[in-house]
Amino acid sequence: MIFVNSSNQKLYLFKDDTLIFESKISTSKHGMGCKMNSLKTPTGLHRVSTMLGEGLPAGTLFKNRVPTEKVIKKIPLDNSDYITSRILRLNGLEEGKNRGGDVDSYNRYIYIHGTPHCNTLGSKQSQGCIRMSDTDVIKLFDLVDLKTLVLID
Repeated sequence: MIFVNSSNQKLYLFKDDTLIFESKISTSKHGMGCKMNSLKTPTGLHRVSTMLGEGLPAGTLFKNRVPTEKVIKKIPLDNSDYITSRILRLNGLEEGKNRGGDVDSYNRYIYIHGTPHCNTLGSKQSQGCIRMSDTDVIKLFDLVDLKTLVLID
């Protein structure tokens, strides 16, 4: 199970009640919430529904969930919300909270993904997704499976 703690901007991975991985993250600079178009990070129980990017080089840039030929190796000077290296797309499991209607995390395209903006991890900077360093998202990707539970608080 993955636990995302928005108050300390950290992600934890547990296997059999043992912490096996921990990483600095960034949740939304707009706060926590589940409404469509809010740009907020949704709360509650989710599941990893799609995993994209296996075997791609660290820093591979995605556009619309499709890897491009571009690999970002340095921290960009702009503040764009780049999606790099790996994508774990989340599906909400709580009807009316993060599943269905105008609160659906899957339809909001909420991911755990890599970012080249590793200098801002540990602070709230994203547009709703959960950002991790390219190195850490690749490690996490290799440690989890489809349907892994994700609790975002």
